[in-house]
Amino acid sequence: MGYYTRVFCTSQEKPTINDLLENLNLSGYPIESNSDLENEKAVEWTKFELNYDSERMPLLVEINEVGKSDSLAEEEIAEFLEWIGKPKFFELKKKKVIHHLNKTKYIVCIQLPTSDIVDKGYEVNGVLMTYLEKNFSGMIQADGEGFYFNTQLWFELE
Repeated sequence: MGYYTRVFCTSQEKPTINDLLENLNLSGYPIESNSDLENEKAVEWTKFELNYDSERMPLLVEINEVGKSDSLAEEEIAEFLEWIGKPKFFELKKKKVIHHLNKTKYIVCIQLPTSDIVDKGYEVNGVLMTYLEKNFSGMIQADGEGFYFNTQLWFELE
């Protein structure tokens, strides 16, 4: 069974696979992917495997764009908006999350293989999500937890 984290990005600019791999390498995590060099430099990508440990299953990274990806991004956004519900007058954090979701251009989804992951895998995921949050106007969401803003749990999903 996998555990999913997502970064809802509002930036028009998208990361390349190479951007993600370079950031992880610069952060001290020498990572390999199943993508070839030509695809790593392309802006148009849909998914790849992040191999952080040759003895472990990879993290699966996928990007779903609004207006593309067979409406998967729109469906996910709609599901989260429904789950969150309508904000009351003073629910400013909820309003911020809703506003961000409505501005989302693409979602980077990372599946973590919980049956075969070690601390390094969680660390790699954290570095990857933080990079996307800071460089592509992202907001992090983690299954069973909620939405994060600047690595702090901002809005808990019940």
